Amino acid sequence: MTIFFALMLAATPTPAALPPMPQDLSSVPVIDGWLGRKISPRWSEDVARLYRKGECSGAVPYEGSNLLEIDMLFLLSGDGKPLKIAPVNARCPEVERFVSRRVLGSLQGSYPKSGAAEPQWMRSQVRFLWSDAP
Repeated sequence: MTIFFALMLAATPTPAALPPMPQDLSSVPVIDGWLGRKISPRWSEDVARLYRKGECSGAVPYEGSNLLEIDMLFLLSGDGKPLKIAPVNARCPEVERFVSRRVLGSLQGSYPKSGAAEPQWMRSQVRFLWSDAP
């Protein structure tokens, strides 16, 4: 019985391994026209509150305000479904969680469909701008 069980396990197909997260962003194709680039500035005040509360870095001065640009990696199935989302340079766990939830929740249908059988990594960016002036 043990041999039979072992043969059954060996014959069971295993899901294909997902491709590893790329280390070099320049080798990852950009998602052209992704809605997240247009929508993310609307979340700036929420991100600013989280940024101020946490141990965060990465925002730079920009015309009297603070600019935070976060590179995003997306592992997309051939039908445009996000399998993994990874904020690459968030440097703030609270902002990373917030952005990931927002991207998954409000931008579900905004990813390109490649028709490919294998998942593919793609990239884009979200941007936030806020002022700390009184």
